[in-house]
Amino acid sequence: MDKNSKIVSKCMLDQEKLDLIHNRSLEILKDSGIRFSSPKALAVFKKHGLKVEGEKVYFEESDIMDALKTVPRKFLLNARNTDRNQKIEIGTRLRIPGFGAPFIIDIEGNVQDSTLADAQQFYMLTHMSNCLEINSSIIVQPNDVDSRTSHLDLLLNMMLLSDKPIMASTVSEQAALDSINMARIVWGNLDKQVMIGLINSLSPLQYSKDMSDALMVYAHECQPVVIHSACLMGSTGPITMAGSLILSNAANLAGICLTQLIHPGTPVVYGLGGSPTDLRKGNYVNASPEDVKHILASVDLANYYHLPSRCMGPITDSLSLDYQAGVESTFLSIFSSLSGASIIFQACGIVGSLLYMSYEKFIADMELWRLIGAFEDPIEWTEDALAMDLIKRLGSEGNYLVDDHTLNRCRNEFYIPELGMREGYAQWQEMENREIKARAKHLVEIRLSSYERPYIDSKVLRQLNSYVDERKRNIQDY
Repeated sequence: MDKNSKIVSKCMLDQEKLDLIHNRSLEILKDSGIRFSSPKALAVFKKHGLKVEGEKVYFEESDIMDALKTVPRKFLLNARNTDRNQKIEIGTRLRIPGFGAPFIIDIEGNVQDSTLADAQQFYMLTHMSNCLEINSSIIVQPNDVDSRTSHLDLLLNMMLLSDKPIMASTVSEQAALDSINMARIVWGNLDKQVMIGLINSLSPLQYSKDMSDALMVYAHECQPVVIHSACLMGSTGPITMAGSLILSNAANLAGICLTQLIHPGTPVVYGLGGSPTDLRKGNYVNASPEDVKHILASVDLANYYHLPSRCMGPITDSLSLDYQAGVESTFLSIFSSLSGASIIFQACGIVGSLLYMSYEKFIADMELWRLIGAFEDPIEWTEDALAMDLIKRLGSEGNYLVDDHTLNRCRNEFYIPELGMREGYAQWQEMENREIKARAKHLVEIRLSSYERPYIDSKVLRQLNSYVDERKRNIQDY
């Protein structure tokens, strides 16, 4: 990259380290290549003159640099309700709730399969939330509907139960096509960006057929994608931080190149992660210091390439809404927020290493984001806030508590928790919902009882239902 490129955030990596990662990534792309399991993707690379041997694609520096030139630096993600449209660019902070958990865990630690009803309720909670700006199709993975058509059920319910911007399905080429077709019913001709898809590479250095084909569907329609690469340090990638960054960045650049070969100008959000493998137990570790380093480095790399960025939010290895969950979730969320990441994934509800969604954790995470937001609010410097007349008038003997200045501001000046507790011991002893998990469960019930379904045109509703019914019949007949 240009030595004079402006780096918006230098959270982790200086210009020298960014250049090093970039140049070594180009070396990997040229010498080792990236495996693509999709014949369609391989055909695209061959058509554009890239070296292809079997399923391996080899990239020259010019291939990558030409692709980066055509990726937009910002774009507008259009919602069904235009008042909820969201601009995505470097430095915007948008949040997406938990994603893909196959299980639900309750406050007693009981586990059950995620269901479509759970997905519906999380869509409702997301719709009402003032700290979640984008809804996710696979907010949980329901186990009570046909796996071949579950993406249709999820897309339909997400579109009907919320009018926020959407992250649609990329689990397969057909799911991506269904997302596009249903989006056309809602928005008409897709001459603007109306949904975003998540494309995950596989480590080390490969893309599955499903991910490649889904990426191509989105790119053909110029719909934005998040391209995310990560490894388990010490098992699917190098155990070192530097090696992990080079490996994942190389995979990311290859995916970005494919989007631009298909449709120059397709918006891309850069995502990169990496977590340690607990080599004592062989399991995946969440919310580690290494995760935070990857968050900060990922945002730096995205800024280096002048792209919006993606990172992780308040995830935890804990299976309960306990001190560990609070520490780990806060640790990741603060750095995610301060890093300047454009989109924060898994922003509410996830526990147990991404396997479980918790209604109570969902509420607790919203409280965490409110707390961080209050911290980030700038100090007010108006004449009224300076309070010079007040200070002079009351001098050393006045009572600020009963003054009009205090009374006029007392309801909005300070952060007031919805979930947190500030009662004294005596009041705490008499509380019905003394523990935070019980209070969070009560808030879930209050929120769901107050949900109001957003308006949707009756013709659009009929067309969406007809499309889903017809697709299901076709799959069953097949």
